[in-house]
Amino acid sequence: MGWLAGQRVSRRAVVTLSLLALLPWGLQKAEAASKAKPAPIAPIATAAQASARLGFDLLSQLGKGKGNDPNPVVSPASLTAALAVLDLGASPKFHAALVKTLRLDTVGDSGDLKSLRASLVPLIDGSKADGPLTGISAVYFDPRGGPKPAALDELKQAGVQADVRDLSDAKTIDDINALVKDRTKGLIPTLIDEPLRKGGLVVLNALHFKDDWRTAFDPAQTTQMDFHRIKGGDAKVAMMQSGSGHWLARQDDRFIAVALPYQTKGYDLLLLTTKDKPAALADFAPAASWLTGEGFAESEGTVSLPRLSIKAGADLRGSLDKLGLDPAVRAPDALSGFLTTPQKIDKIIQKVVITVDEKGTEAAAATAVTSRSLAMPATFSFVADKPFLFALRDETSGQVLMAGYIGDAAKAQ
Repeated sequence: MGWLAGQRVSRRAVVTLSLLALLPWGLQKAEAASKAKPAPIAPIATAAQASARLGFDLLSQLGKGKGNDPNPVVSPASLTAALAVLDLGASPKFHAALVKTLRLDTVGDSGDLKSLRASLVPLIDGSKADGPLTGISAVYFDPRGGPKPAALDELKQAGVQADVRDLSDAKTIDDINALVKDRTKGLIPTLIDEPLRKGGLVVLNALHFKDDWRTAFDPAQTTQMDFHRIKGGDAKVAMMQSGSGHWLARQDDRFIAVALPYQTKGYDLLLLTTKDKPAALADFAPAASWLTGEGFAESEGTVSLPRLSIKAGADLRGSLDKLGLDPAVRAPDALSGFLTTPQKIDKIIQKVVITVDEKGTEAAAATAVTSRSLAMPATFSFVADKPFLFALRDETSGQVLMAGYIGDAAKAQ
């Protein structure tokens, strides 16, 4: 399964990428903690653990599809930021579903989405973003959906860019994509492919991460090595090689993990693999809680890591329904705090890009939640059973090419 396959490990703890630990959206500083033997997945106790669980569960859902990508990548943080903004207009039932889906239902006080939004300010309010991680969130309301003025005010107070625009206008979609392209430094040029024609909204988040390793890999040491896949045998890949050093690491009889720090304090790339045979994504479940960096301690060793360049994208709606959004997401009043017309959430689109090389990492993600109005459009019945006028028009030039009056249709048969 591509980079979700394990790599044989030597006595010097050479680690090969198996699961990207929510990079960079869940990048957490790996704290040197207890050296006790790790247990199976524990109950969620912190928001960081909820983010790690969301990432693993979402990857697992994506991996269940037929013809699934061997290298799935998701951005829990971009998704969380978008859904946390969506929560500002959610009904009580939909709010509870969002809390469950984000794996915050057992977190206690830290599971409060208001507190979560406050912790995500760098990903929500673009004016306050700083350092290697920057982001922005925005909401675009179609006027036909009946946006509530109070909702616009609340969004702006939360640092969310909010606007009322015609979502059926191609210019509006171009502007949304231009914002995504700008905030992802060109890595994601488009997110929404076509205009939305039924009076809904777009909730958007975009983020960008770029930083160098605290200790760079020497390009001269990068060599072709075997990557041991679950299916299809071994494949040659460009493997970066570190020298011996001290890293925050964790291991047990089956799994081994290491945290590679970036120049900016508080950010790292956490890598987790198996010690023996290659493992499928589902086999990593007992060690999924390691993705928070908890239980890591400083150890001496070396690291071997493939260069990576990955682009991925999917509609996450179906997977998120299985994680807890359904059936609340289908209720007509799900977004009653935002819009006066009943809404149906259509898609939850996410695109991600990541490059990992000898110098460091650059990554971007963008998420868009789109909805449409369920209000019945006005109907009419035009019956030309009496005299009528007609005009054949050229909309581009404004010219009427032909005009006529039919006073007796029987003589025009």
